[in-house]
Amino acid sequence: MKITKFHSFYKDYFPVGEGWRKIVDKLVDDIIKIAPDTEITQIKEKYGTLRFYCSGDGWYNIRKLINKAEDESGKTCERCGAKENVTTKGGWILTLCDKCRSTR
Repeated sequence: MKITKFHSFYKDYFPVGEGWRKIVDKLVDDIIKIAPDTEITQIKEKYGTLRFYCSGDGWYNIRKLINKAEDESGKTCERCGAKENVTTKGGWILTLCDKCRSTR
């Protein structure tokens, strides 16, 4: 999918936890500024952090943006977006705050 179609395509459905929406939206907007012809190939959660795969020109600059977003996701609750008391525990690794973990 062309990155410029991301916001309209994922308006009602989001491929990862809603708590990461701001992170992904910012990443997409930043990539559009430097490489609007980028193609998104996959967005997912793996081992408790965001994974964002794409192809196109400007790979070095895009990779730096992706690394930053993936790092931030590891400190942000997947469900609510909280930054406090976020941990990755359990057999299935999820990045959740204490409140979301207790209601899981």
